[in-house]
Amino acid sequence: MKKIITTLILLLGFVVSYGQVTDTTNIAVADSTYQVYTDFTHIVYNMVSNSASEYYYPKLEEKVKNNKSEMTVEECYYLYYGRLFKNEHKGVPFLASSERMDFDKAIAKGNCNKIIKSGIPLLDSNPVDLTVLFHTCKCMNDKKDERWEDYNNLLCKLLNAIFSEGTGQSLETAIKVIDIEDEYIIKGILGFIGETESLYIPKDLPGKVYNVWSKGDQKLYFEELFFEDLEGLKLK
Repeated sequence: MKKIITTLILLLGFVVSYGQVTDTTNIAVADSTYQVYTDFTHIVYNMVSNSASEYYYPKLEEKVKNNKSEMTVEECYYLYYGRLFKNEHKGVPFLASSERMDFDKAIAKGNCNKIIKSGIPLLDSNPVDLTVLFHTCKCMNDKKDERWEDYNNLLCKLLNAIFSEGTGQSLETAIKVIDIEDEYIIKGILGFIGETESLYIPKDLPGKVYNVWSKGDQKLYFEELFFEDLEGLKLK
């Protein structure tokens, strides 16, 4: 884990310590063409499913594929959370394809050439897979790949977008994630190591599932969105 944190410092150029969030962003989610909802899931879905919205998901997918450097934190916010409505293997990205399994094998072997070669098409398919993005960025940096800056900037903006939803210091400020693996990347950035975890399903918040990481007296909360019932909401 210490090696992962050191690498993140190198890649991102900033470190977020536990209890402090860097460059948080307030996300505007109003859309007068839709019925007003107060719950997170419907707000995001309305924005990414509305073809008139600047955050319409096909527009975001096209932009991140062709103009990564031009992506804003707000666009990355909807790109990340909007993926929840396309994810056929919610919470377990490594089960999505044999290509992803091959990528994980390349990580285990430390084969940077294979990681980059297989990581690029995986990110074309799912640009918000933080595990693939992180390891691909690391190898691009190691290999002095000229594409490193664009992918690293995307990773930074995605992380800032995620941190805009919460610090993880309490249940109310839990960090919302769309895949279980994202927790490990984020925990490394927050320097939260030597921890234990426990699943928490509050009785007074039906449908909500939290993963709570503990280290001494400190706790880090994640809201695991992939467990929630999306009520048939799905992007084409």
